[in-house]
Amino acid sequence: MKTLILSLLLISCRTHAASLSGTVKGLSIPNSHVVTQNETQQVYRGRAPTDKQMQELLDLGVRQFVIFKNDVRGEVHQEIADLKRLGVPAQNITAIPFPWKDIRSFKEVCEMTITALQTIEQATAKGESIFFHCTAGEDRTGYLASLWTLWSGAKTSARDSFKQDMCAHGYEAGNPHKPYRDVVVKIRETLTPTYLKMLVVLQQAREHNQELDLSLCGNEPTLPETLPAFSCSK
Repeated sequence: MKTLILSLLLISCRTHAASLSGTVKGLSIPNSHVVTQNETQQVYRGRAPTDKQMQELLDLGVRQFVIFKNDVRGEVHQEIADLKRLGVPAQNITAIPFPWKDIRSFKEVCEMTITALQTIEQATAKGESIFFHCTAGEDRTGYLASLWTLWSGAKTSARDSFKQDMCAHGYEAGNPHKPYRDVVVKIRETLTPTYLKMLVVLQQAREHNQELDLSLCGNEPTLPETLPAFSCSK
């Protein structure tokens, strides 16, 4: 983790097309992929699932769900009701109202991120498969996927994780069809700096042998004023 920040700040990932179709056999969820796995469990990511796709996840052995998005039109409330109707216990559903823009408090979004990472870590420790998503499975989902791969040790290079877990699956301009001014620019102004700060938080936790805990969010890291270009540019 010691070289993550340096390597990350030097990257501008050039992307011509994003792989937005799913790669998980048995899942029709767009942009669904395995994030990490071992012999007993898988960590999956993807777009918000339909009823049919929720059942597909259950058929694959998924037992834990993280809804990593704010409830805009009641869709989170509906998904929770649908999962319960399919037999998923309430304690296996974690809804975290993470925004993709309008991030005003680092402490608040840091605590949401730590909660999500804790939930994934606890599921994997129990050998349970877990699925997390936002709306399109691109920006917030990519943000969380990258942080998880780096925290878990599945990847050791933030450069590789940014390319593979974020740009390649539609993070900001990694999806060439995403509105530039209204979405891509907003992400670069809010979510990307949050991602960089979370890397600092997690790096410091590793260096001090600390576990994931909300107390890690007590101090907001300061990024360099001369931050190099950091984007999934075309």
